[in-house]
Amino acid sequence: MRTLLTVTVMFVALGCARGTRPTSAGTGPVGPGTVYSAKSGESVSVVPLLPPESNQFLIQFQVPGDDHDGKVLLHKATENGTEFWARWRGRNLRLFQERKGFRNKTGDFMITRLLEDGVIHVTVDAARTAALKSEDVQELYLSQLEDGTIARGEAFDKKFWTRDHDRQVAEAAKAMNAACGSAVAAAITWTAMPDKLLDDGEAIGSYCAAPLEALTSLCSDSEEARRTVQAKVKRVDCRAAEAFSGRIEADTVVWSIAPSASSTSAEQNQQFFMDNL
Repeated sequence: MRTLLTVTVMFVALGCARGTRPTSAGTGPVGPGTVYSAKSGESVSVVPLLPPESNQFLIQFQVPGDDHDGKVLLHKATENGTEFWARWRGRNLRLFQERKGFRNKTGDFMITRLLEDGVIHVTVDAARTAALKSEDVQELYLSQLEDGTIARGEAFDKKFWTRDHDRQVAEAAKAMNAACGSAVAAAITWTAMPDKLLDDGEAIGSYCAAPLEALTSLCSDSEEARRTVQAKVKRVDCRAAEAFSGRIEADTVVWSIAPSASSTSAEQNQQFFMDNL
């Protein structure tokens, strides 16, 4: 009698625990999955949710060092099955895709990097696909859903996106200093950058990197430009304004961006420095 009671209690406890599992998208039946891997070791496991007409997938990322490494995210695929979109850090991001061809599929699959610009090219991994258990991927997704990992990752993260824009500027400054033989400091003045630009996903880092890229090009082509930058530029300060523009204040380049307005071209940016330095 005591043994039967123990088994009954355990059954009830397990039933309660499973009863707390969510029943939202991503929790239904799954189909056979596919593993795509790179020679450098990165991979994704793509598991379709049934029915296939839903175009929904669970994708597990193995991208060491990146922000979504180890996560299983719910994706919505485009009708042609070449783009997979998920909610991450408060934005809808295309984290996995197949390069588009004119008419046919290309077989060139790519994982999006989040902590650096670029993608990782992957191909179907037959051996790992054969060993993949779709239920294991879904189980990990449910576990991350329960412990809050998914909710935290899907929430808007201002610090994450400011760091990403800062990274783009830092990389552009490093390249510029290498080309110019200089030690110019570059930064985004976030106190002069409305939160709305960040919230709307504007390409702040790319816009702010533009003057640095212009100087890189000039220094790569001209020794005179190298000497001028070394002598006259110590800092590049990027901020928001009503129009794209630049001005020189002592040894500082004050660069203004206005994502809602027409941006300047690379040639115009180079001409600004040729006219003002």
